[in-house]
Amino acid sequence: IGAAEVADLLQYGALLPVLERALVDFSKHDGMVVQPVRSTVPVDKHNGFLGVMPAYMTESDTLATKIVRFYHQTAFGTSSHQATVLLFNPSDGSLRAIMDGTVITEMRTAAVSAIATKYLKPDRLETLCILGSGAQAISHYNIFTQMFPFKQVPSLRLLMLYC
Repeated sequence: IGAAEVADLLQYGALLPVLERALVDFSKHDGMVVQPVRSTVPVDKHNGFLGVMPAYMTESDTLATKIVRFYHQTAFGTSSHQATVLLFNPSDGSLRAIMDGTVITEMRTAAVSAIATKYLKPDRLETLCILGSGAQAISHYNIFTQMFPFKQVPSLRLLMLYC
């Protein structure tokens, strides 16, 4: 499933409650969520690395692995970060889907930040400030402006100028 289709199908409204539940389940440390620490393979010759992040959730019976590639110096027009998510049938290990993981990563990271903010924010939110740049800055802008009633928000046009 390519990036454009993932972007069309994955919506914050559906993603937020699923992620919030997953965070609660993971925090229980009861073995219902198995998520080992990311394994990395340095690719020093090409100034990059490969990261592998498998996980299994018992309650939803979901088995998946995200593979991320990061290269410091890429060809013009090629992203330094690339991700692929593999979804498996947990009963027999067969591959069910290969998905572009870039949009998934952008949205998941921003959604988890928004969930944390929901619980940790002060009573009054007035100004949205995004520290950082690139796709993560834009995905955080998108979810934070949807979820919280800020009085002052930088324009998306200005944000994209610097990202």
